[in-house]
Amino acid sequence: MFKTLMPFVGGILWVFLATTLDGFLPAHVPIPDVVLIVVIIFGFQYDFPLGGGLSFVLGLVQDILSGGVIGLNALSKTVVFSLTRVLAKRFYAPHWASKIAMVFVGGLVDGLLVTVILLIGGMIHIPGAVLARRLLLQILCTGILSPLVLVTIPTVSDIAERGREDWFSHGPQKAKTRRI
Repeated sequence: MFKTLMPFVGGILWVFLATTLDGFLPAHVPIPDVVLIVVIIFGFQYDFPLGGGLSFVLGLVQDILSGGVIGLNALSKTVVFSLTRVLAKRFYAPHWASKIAMVFVGGLVDGLLVTVILLIGGMIHIPGAVLARRLLLQILCTGILSPLVLVTIPTVSDIAERGREDWFSHGPQKAKTRRI
């Protein structure tokens, strides 16, 4: 049980650290979305009920600490978890580069989803070019920070203890028995 919740505790600590350091960064540098990186780690490791619930809770904590619309980050992080889980089942490669690439894709999906919801609600009042530049800078900062977070979350590199059988666990049962 403790090993299961270790990435969640690591995510909470990263959220507190990012919230604390928010005031010390220059105004033109966006804060990396550490919760997004942890949610992507959940997508690679956990099934839908546990990982989706933890992703929702982390998004809710991020909503509460940011002072924004309650439930917006919770929804977007749950959607990113679902996307990561689906892609991890179909195209998972055990390389760090694939995890970092998924952080970029997840950041794009998260940013676009939040932007669309805020546009529908009429809560964004800045030009589109500035919004796009800000979104791309946010994704870039999150992607640059992702290797550090991936290394510090302890269970992200536990692939070796799963064994060879887990690599072939996805797909139809006939394909598993024939090793296809």
